[in-house]
Amino acid sequence: MTYLTAETASFLACHRLAEAMLPPPRLRTLLEASGGDPEAALASHKGLTPRQIERLERAARVTPNPRAWEQAQDWGVKALVCTSPDYPADLRHFDDSPPILFVRGSLPTAPGLAIVGSRRATIYGKGQAVRFAQAFAEAGFTVISGGAAGVDTAAHRGTLELGGATVAVVACGLDYIYPAENRQLFEQIVAQGGAIVSEFSVGTKPEPWRFPARNRIIAALSQVTVVIESPEQSGALITARNAAEYGRDVWVVPGPVDTGRSRGGHRLVQDGASLADSPEDILEALAVMPRAINLTLPLEVEERVSEQKPLPELPPDEAALLAQLSSMAISLDDAAEVAGLAPAQALVAATMLEMKGLVQRQPGNQFRRS
Repeated sequence: MTYLTAETASFLACHRLAEAMLPPPRLRTLLEASGGDPEAALASHKGLTPRQIERLERAARVTPNPRAWEQAQDWGVKALVCTSPDYPADLRHFDDSPPILFVRGSLPTAPGLAIVGSRRATIYGKGQAVRFAQAFAEAGFTVISGGAAGVDTAAHRGTLELGGATVAVVACGLDYIYPAENRQLFEQIVAQGGAIVSEFSVGTKPEPWRFPARNRIIAALSQVTVVIESPEQSGALITARNAAEYGRDVWVVPGPVDTGRSRGGHRLVQDGASLADSPEDILEALAVMPRAINLTLPLEVEERVSEQKPLPELPPDEAALLAQLSSMAISLDDAAEVAGLAPAQALVAATMLEMKGLVQRQPGNQFRRS
């Protein structure tokens, strides 16, 4: 795919326009009036208030810090403006869509389906994210999520394991890796034909308020948004609300009713969202005939292995922790919470299980069954 800008001056103009933080409709007006030329837009004051002119003039003097600029160049980060033919068509028609989109990698041309959910997902939630992501990838869709821990990471990884393409929409500049433990995941996303995208200029830190803002991009890029394991205060509910406002379908994967971890998603169903017991429910609604799919949740795989190879007798803490682990690595904190163990207890149990060859330690203090 050919992007609008590869030249330093044009990219810098896009960076400075993004730094001005103008309302999207205002910035879009500047770009359209300037024929899509970011340098001309940077010098224009058409339709701006005095305060907005002041912000634009201040941003026009901004230069990215050397580290951020060097990283963006090393990674081949490009900028797409809303008038470019390569700007995603699904974003183009919404008033609040980002007039400038920074891209690392290649935006897949296949239609997108979003999978979102809790950062502190359980094994069940992560397993469902893998299950749905792989079914969507098998059917030829691009899987879109937010690159965060939990459900997002599971959806991206599940897609990549099947050889599919996925897009991570992040809430910071593309020179940042957030969360840090997803560095390898982001590299693989780009290597397999996907992309990391953001509306924020290089050097922008992942501040809390930026995450709700980026959720609208996830919703707009996707024909359908699927919510997995979303508590009442989850940012996934913002994505779902954005999707509904954009006229896109929202589906919810049900979860246990006694934990509160899926209460937000269940409320969405009460408010009119559709319930999905399986990926095929969604694919059939999209008039897609799914191929023969034989996907098994990681936990179910481990249960079958356990039946075939009995585990040695374990102390209660070790047994409780091991029961929460599967072939997909998860953080020790998450596993400990579900197992009902204090952090210190979980660390001792994980160390003993590792010594016995029953688990493997992964980067970021994550563990998986051997």
